[in-house]
Amino acid sequence: MTFKTKQILVILSYGLISMAIGHFFQRIMCPECVKDPMAVIQNMGYSVMLGYGLFFNKYVYDLVIEPFVSWLKRPMKSLGIAFGITTIYSTFVIFFTNWFWFSFMQDLPFEAFLKYHKGIWVTEFVILYFISLWFYARAFFLDWKNEFKEREKLKREALSAKYDVLKSQVNPHFLFNSLNVAGSLVDKDAATAKKFLSQLSGMYRDILELQEDDLVPLQREVKLAERYLYLQEMRFGKAFNFELPAIARMTPFLIVPLSVQILMENAFKHNRFSSENPMNIEIDIEEEHLIVRNNRYAQNQTVESLNIGLENIKGRYRFLTGKEIEILDQNGIFEVRMPLVKEGVAMV
Repeated sequence: MTFKTKQILVILSYGLISMAIGHFFQRIMCPECVKDPMAVIQNMGYSVMLGYGLFFNKYVYDLVIEPFVSWLKRPMKSLGIAFGITTIYSTFVIFFTNWFWFSFMQDLPFEAFLKYHKGIWVTEFVILYFISLWFYARAFFLDWKNEFKEREKLKREALSAKYDVLKSQVNPHFLFNSLNVAGSLVDKDAATAKKFLSQLSGMYRDILELQEDDLVPLQREVKLAERYLYLQEMRFGKAFNFELPAIARMTPFLIVPLSVQILMENAFKHNRFSSENPMNIEIDIEEEHLIVRNNRYAQNQTVESLNIGLENIKGRYRFLTGKEIEILDQNGIFEVRMPLVKEGVAMV
């Protein structure tokens, strides 16, 4: 069934429902009228005219109300906005329909209608609010369903991201290179070799500990990055430089665990650098964001391979904080801005 056909059937169903409601109330309010075919036909015409006006609330909701409501985050405010706009619109529909129908079709002075048929107004507003409540309940359920699906999706992405980080660290290439460095240091400088192995084991310990938490102190996350950079410094020497923020600036903040670690890995994995063209890595704090930037000496790689780690960070940030990271790649500088969470502040 095409979308156009489906819409036509929906519109036709609104007319049939309107006629059914009108006939129901005609039987209650005027049992003798249902025996008069002309009265039944006139009631059907009136019901269709009024019904389509009221059912059009759905499209008013989609165009005017929905962009300003959030049934899950602000249910009472959303209900107030929805009922307010619906009441204003529907009051106009009810007034115009009754004025047109009784004044022009029935030749009844409108003053007489207002005086003797107030029950019609009350009944129509009751029907209106029942229809509106159905639309609002449906909208709430759909929002809840979509939110549940999105949360489950982000949860899977977050778990996948943790696994990917751990997997990258037990990568044979990383271990092989690290152990080669440690082996070469043993004969030259036993003290430095001991420190190197201590940093290596400390990095793995931190990864195993941090990956169990939703948010971690920024100081611990940067400490992990510092261990990783130390290991790479022992391997590459003066081929790169790094700068870290002062501990005092990190104290009140939390961050998604292993996010800086992924960015460090991307910097080394996707850039070609040397002592003559060193890579500069800077970690800084600006306006409650952690900034991680490095200059780009891009080697041959696919955009997809670079984005895997970034997509993992994005997914975990959406799931754990409801916030987005910013990525800038211009003028030879690659920069990622990650929102920080203050200690004691509830997550979104």
